[in-house]
Amino acid sequence: MTLIPQGKTLPIKSWNDFIRRVRPKGCVLLRRLDEFPRSILVTGCQRSGTTMLANIITQSEGMTNYRFGQYGELDAALILAGYVDHTPKGRYCFQTTYLNECCCEYFEHFNGHKIIWILRNPFSVIYSMLSNWRRRGLNDLFRGCGARYLEGFARWKYEHLGLWSVSGLLRACLAYNGKTCQVFELKKRLRESQLLVIEYDSLVEQKSRVLPKVYEFVELPYKEEYAGKISARSLEKSKRLSKREHGVITELCKPVYEKAKFLLSDL
Repeated sequence: MTLIPQGKTLPIKSWNDFIRRVRPKGCVLLRRLDEFPRSILVTGCQRSGTTMLANIITQSEGMTNYRFGQYGELDAALILAGYVDHTPKGRYCFQTTYLNECCCEYFEHFNGHKIIWILRNPFSVIYSMLSNWRRRGLNDLFRGCGARYLEGFARWKYEHLGLWSVSGLLRACLAYNGKTCQVFELKKRLRESQLLVIEYDSLVEQKSRVLPKVYEFVELPYKEEYAGKISARSLEKSKRLSKREHGVITELCKPVYEKAKFLLSDL
């Protein structure tokens, strides 16, 4: 895998590089999507199991394993944005959670691609954001999808004092809400044959029933061995939230989550 010449710029090897050098250039993150016909795009709010599902599909029979670096999602981002030289060969599954404020790009391209949105409960997502995620990722998501939901004095502090005037918990809650709300626009603007909305907990707890339906949607042959790659170990982590954290998430995020559950595809 060789990099497209970028003058004397260094190659992009991390998400920090991507956030600093690619994202500021605007919403051209799916620039090459139409060159990859019938692609499968796995998305949803970050920390929702999108990496797991994208890995399983990529390693399935009939799919192209394009990965060349340490992080498959970053590899996908660099290919789709045109930052690496890659010749399409077969069918691809790209994880596209990183789009954030560039969600509009989903509607600018269509060459038979299908989108799978994974919805996960806010308690598990926000626990993972605060405990298992680098703050740069949370901050990038908050700026792109969550900051617009600040109100009153909290908005004033953010505008005058900056990011660190907003607590990590509030950043995570508003980031979750802003990202999850994107599924409403996808559901409104995409055909039923293009979009599948599934719930993470159902995928994990009922994998033998749900996963075959996912493969049916993306028109791939299903093998029982694929379900063996799904682990339920992460289901209990949200119980580690404090009582205060649980209360804040219930107040701020549960209404958005419950509304989004109405969009779950009938499996």
